Amino acid sequence: MKDNNTQENKLNENPENDDNEALLQEILNAKEKVQKEKDAAAKETTESEENLEEEIIEDVEEEEIKEEKHKRKKKKKRSYKKLYFILLLAIFIVGISSFAAIYIIRIGKDAFGIDQPSNPVEINIPKGSTTADIAQILQENGIIEEPLIFRLFSKLKHADSLYKEGNHTLRPDMSYDVIVEELQKESQRDTVDITFPEGITLIECAKLLEKNEVCKADDFIYAFNSASFGYDFESQVTNSKLKFYKMEGYFFPDTYKFYKNSEPQIVAKKIYANFAEKVNNNLMGRMKELNITLDETITLASIVQAEAPVSYDMKNVASVFWNRLRNKDKFPLLQSDPTTKYVNEVIKPNIEVENEEMYIAYDTYQGPGLPPGAICNPGLDAIEAVLYPNDTDYFYFCANLETKECFYAKTLNEHEQNLVKAGLTGK
Repeated sequence: MKDNNTQENKLNENPENDDNEALLQEILNAKEKVQKEKDAAAKETTESEENLEEEIIEDVEEEEIKEEKHKRKKKKKRSYKKLYFILLLAIFIVGISSFAAIYIIRIGKDAFGIDQPSNPVEINIPKGSTTADIAQILQENGIIEEPLIFRLFSKLKHADSLYKEGNHTLRPDMSYDVIVEELQKESQRDTVDITFPEGITLIECAKLLEKNEVCKADDFIYAFNSASFGYDFESQVTNSKLKFYKMEGYFFPDTYKFYKNSEPQIVAKKIYANFAEKVNNNLMGRMKELNITLDETITLASIVQAEAPVSYDMKNVASVFWNRLRNKDKFPLLQSDPTTKYVNEVIKPNIEVENEEMYIAYDTYQGPGLPPGAICNPGLDAIEAVLYPNDTDYFYFCANLETKECFYAKTLNEHEQNLVKAGLTGK
């Protein structure tokens, strides 16, 4: 027993055995370390691969999301464009339908004369006029609004070659059918030529019309003062409580041809048309240059017309009144005898209610400046004299009633001497 233990102890005490064991342990540790490094590397590789895979998946998903959003955006745009187009188309269709409906209603009203004025209008159909010419004449005179539709209607009625030349009285409220019938009738009415001289009053004009069986004087006076035919000058004619006749001065003196037994409105329109033609844009432009209204021009021209014995004196006579109007402090009154005469012979005998204020306003020996309205109907010479007066320094004038010779003066003393020369007062 003793021997075996001794041997074992000796073996344990052998240094070589300890070295082997340590070496073995080192090998095992090294091997374990290498394995750990391999495991770590493998783990790291796996994690990198997993991360890379995740990144790739994320990128793919992000691209897919972007592409999906892009597709949705494009689809949304296409939807908006489609909706916009549909909306425009709907508006266009509604607009066309509304326009067509309005136009059809307009044609219907025109063809049947619905909601149209009932004032009579006299038109003239020249010899050889075609249906197109007649339709144009009807439109220009306010009888119809749709000349093309009238031409189609006339063709359907087989009336194109049946229209009669001459004057015809129509109304805008007539249907196309009635108009076609009226235009096929022969004009067999009697006509009369009447000359209205310069300086004639509106009442005198009306009496001449009645005397020649054109229309009643009172009916004409009413129609002429209340008419509205759409001429430009009409808007410039004023009215006031002091004005006797609104349109006194606008019956342009001339020779007119009328049908007997005419409607007063037709007679009035013919005279309005003549005034609009004679008192043209050139004269209207001159009024603007002088800063004078149409009413003022016609009123002053009516006084010049009544005062000047002959036309070549009108520009000097006009200069006298202009000089007084421009020197109101020194000459507040125009002092024209014909204005007093108008009050006594025209206004007072024909006014319904006494109006002292009107009498004073018209009488330039009492009222300052121009009267509220014209005192007669002036001709073109008197109107032009007012617009283009001579440049003088006269403030007075008088005329010999027999010889018609005019005398002009700068001072009252000179004027009194001229009155003697003219035979208007004693020495």
